Amino acid sequence: FFGKLDGDLPKTPHEPPGMMKRPVDLLVILSLAVGILPALVIGPLLHVAVTGVLQGEPPYYKLALWHGFNLPLLMSAVALGGGVVLYLLRRPVFRWHGRSLAHLDARVPYNRLMELLMRSGAGATALIDNGRLGRLVIVTLGFALGAGLLGYLLPQTLAPVRNAIEHASAADSGDWVTVFAIALIVLATLVTTVWHRQRLFALITMSVVGLGVAMLFARFSAPDLAMTQLSVEVVTMILLLLALFYLPQQSRALSSPARRWRDAGIATALGAGIAAFTYAIISRPFESISGYFLEQSVPGGGGHNVVNVILVDFRGYDTFGEITVLALAGLGIFAMLKGLSLPASRRDPFGRPWSDDPHPLLLRTFTQILLPLTLLFGIYVFLRGHNQPGGGFIAGLIVASALIAQYMANGIETAERKLRLPIHGILGAGLLIALGTGLTSMVFGVPFLTSAFTHLDLPVIGDIEIASAIAFDLGVFLVVVGSTMLILLNLGRLTDHAVDHPDYTAIESSHTDAGTRREADA
Repeated sequence: FFGKLDGDLPKTPHEPPGMMKRPVDLLVILSLAVGILPALVIGPLLHVAVTGVLQGEPPYYKLALWHGFNLPLLMSAVALGGGVVLYLLRRPVFRWHGRSLAHLDARVPYNRLMELLMRSGAGATALIDNGRLGRLVIVTLGFALGAGLLGYLLPQTLAPVRNAIEHASAADSGDWVTVFAIALIVLATLVTTVWHRQRLFALITMSVVGLGVAMLFARFSAPDLAMTQLSVEVVTMILLLLALFYLPQQSRALSSPARRWRDAGIATALGAGIAAFTYAIISRPFESISGYFLEQSVPGGGGHNVVNVILVDFRGYDTFGEITVLALAGLGIFAMLKGLSLPASRRDPFGRPWSDDPHPLLLRTFTQILLPLTLLFGIYVFLRGHNQPGGGFIAGLIVASALIAQYMANGIETAERKLRLPIHGILGAGLLIALGTGLTSMVFGVPFLTSAFTHLDLPVIGDIEIASAIAFDLGVFLVVVGSTMLILLNLGRLTDHAVDHPDYTAIESSHTDAGTRREADA
């Protein structure tokens, strides 16, 4: 710090340009302002944060630069004085270190420890991951099942769960006739899916499982979840159909019968364990917080639909994080698929072309008639969501499905010329609206994403409620529409620009045969 500047340098040192110093200067100014005037600079922000966490007025606190002579000041003085003394005695300390500790090198044990950890990690990875997904899944699920069984066998660990499973009565679990009927449908679907080797038919049959789950939700008075399940099922089917375009049309048995029985046993045991654990949780006596939401839904959130009020009001911060993750996922998939081209066969396994008319007239006409009706229904579901089953998430999936149907019926290029939708703009606008709703509440001195509502008496219409949560729900709606369309459209565009490989079916068959031989050798 205090020595002379070495003149033998390749370049002359100089101060950084002004634009490089501005960020550092800003941080220094903010640090000084917070340290010298904490009550004025950071006090209001800290008050809002503490109030939001405590859900009430915070206790008395004082922010100041000088608090008098106390223990923290003494500790700071000791640390500062010790540093000054050590600096003044640095030469004797350096000489002592050279005589006594120069032969010690901390890098040696550190490097040996790192080598041991690397070898151990490589050995564990080779044991678990041998390049086949099957072993990795079996090990992961096996450990999960073993941990669950261990916890169940230890009375002191999960005694309440064991008691709930052993003593819960069938009367507490609902309508067993409905559950049995839906379970029978799901089981028949699974058996049909396993026995069929045509993947398209198996996928369509698997969608019945989602329908059965939606029926369960509807039977047990959860219409919001039932509508969400159906909407997600439609979007998922479209996604999987696009993915199946690059997979063989028929699958072969790649595993031996013994391996299939082993996999079936592990899957059955794991499913039964999760079902038992879930049943134990929902059937044991506990004090639920649902009563609070039921009581505060109208006076606190201004809506009769408790599910939607929880999503956009009571747990709005969680919802904001979820739509942010959804937006990032959509943008990430868009970035990965942009400019990608994959080989795909234009013919079925029997050598026939997929279709002479990729965009049939009947499908185009039907989707053209259906589009305004579906959009109107989506808007209706969105507007009624605060008081009736619906909301931004369900409405977003409905609208996205209607728009995707236009692209499927007319082709991506034709639909883009007609619709001209700025999908990235829709996605960004949704996030900005949701964020702006939260920041607006802070302007009025309340915590982030705190909602408000009022009633207006309009002529002819009468009493109408206006809630600020509808703006946040609009952001959710736009993010769902933008993310869903961004993902599905790019997958669809990928199939439109797929490289036609005339021998792709033969290549798939050879890969399948090779996989069968590898499985037999293993």
